[in-house]
Amino acid sequence: MNINLEAGTIMFFFRHTTIAIYLTSITIHSVAQNDSAHTPKKDKSLTYIASYPRNILGYVKAPLGWTENQWFQFGGSTLLVGALIPMDNVLNIPFENWQTDAANTFGDVGDVVGGLPFQFGISGAALGVGLVSKNKNWQHFALDNLQAQLFTGGVTFIVKELTHRARPETGEDNYAWYGPFEGKGNDAFFSGHTSLAFSTATMIFLHTGKKWWVGLLGYSIASAVGISRMQQQKHWASDVVAGALVGTATSQFIFNQQQKRRAQQSRLKQLP
Repeated sequence: MNINLEAGTIMFFFRHTTIAIYLTSITIHSVAQNDSAHTPKKDKSLTYIASYPRNILGYVKAPLGWTENQWFQFGGSTLLVGALIPMDNVLNIPFENWQTDAANTFGDVGDVVGGLPFQFGISGAALGVGLVSKNKNWQHFALDNLQAQLFTGGVTFIVKELTHRARPETGEDNYAWYGPFEGKGNDAFFSGHTSLAFSTATMIFLHTGKKWWVGLLGYSIASAVGISRMQQQKHWASDVVAGALVGTATSQFIFNQQQKRRAQQSRLKQLP
């Protein structure tokens, strides 16, 4: 296959995926807002630890309170991933053949950046900076990001176990889905590295006031992580896009819930 054609296809996918996810992240910001509109009059505990069970329940129940527009956004995301699945084999060809030394290094770097130690290390480092400098903004970001990462990782694990989709590296085609009871070890859908990378990118974007250049930089790095997983033949295009959407939406949900919790704390402190 023509090297220039392969490179052009890869850059086209990278550029348009980055722009699409960046715009989608802004568009679906309202997905979690429905919960934040209902603040209870009294709350026995507003601690960070207590927010875990509350937010788990809210995360599971969120679709019950979605507006028509939010269901439209969810449906559009589902259709996007569904439309990619039949195209996965074709989209994978340039990545399958992109096996130069530089490409393999790119894949290895993406494997590290999207991996659990690096991603959770971001939260740990931010928390350390926040505690040493007594900077509440850093502390809030670190704790919000950690919770979003844990939620994202949990959802990713559950979906992987329910679907058991074969990875491209196995040589099976894009329709090899074994379901929850067979195909152990096949866990392509969806990409955990990508979901965590987009979860972190989204939380940084939100905590920095949605500055466009922060979003562009963060989502470009997260997109590069997703592309590296395709270069390594660990994931199909639909796995990467699904992971990006889930990581983005989950971080937005957690951010909104934590902002609501902090607002409640602030109001209680002002009471006589």
